[in-house]
Amino acid sequence: MIAYRLITIYEDKQGDAGKLARRLRRELAYLLLFLQEGGVAPTNNHAERMLRFGVLWRKRSLGSINDKGDRWVERIMSLRQTCRIRGRRTYPVLVDTMNSFFSGGPPNISWIQEKTN
Repeated sequence: MIAYRLITIYEDKQGDAGKLARRLRRELAYLLLFLQEGGVAPTNNHAERMLRFGVLWRKRSLGSINDKGDRWVERIMSLRQTCRIRGRRTYPVLVDTMNSFFSGGPPNISWIQEKTN
C-alpha cells in the first residue's frame, strides 16, 4: 500500500511531514480498527451529534463570561444530553432536582442508571 511506503520514507525526516508520518505510524492500527472490529463506527459522527447542541448554543450566545458560568453551562448541557439519551425531558428533571435540594433531600437519580433499549 502506498501509504505505508510514504510513512516509511518520511518518518525519519524533520519538519511537518516527518511529524505526520510518525503520528500515522503510531495510530495506524487505530485508524483501521473499524474494518477489523464489528460495531466500531468509521467516523466520529455520533460524538459530533452529541456535542452539536452545545456548540450551536455557544456560537449563538458567545459563551459565558467567567468560570462559574462555564461550570453551569457544562453541567446543564450534560444534564440535557443525559436526559435526551435516556428519553426524559430536561425541565421536569431539573425541577424535581431543585425541589429535592430545597427540601433537603437527595435527588432521584435512579433514572440515570436505567437501561435504554
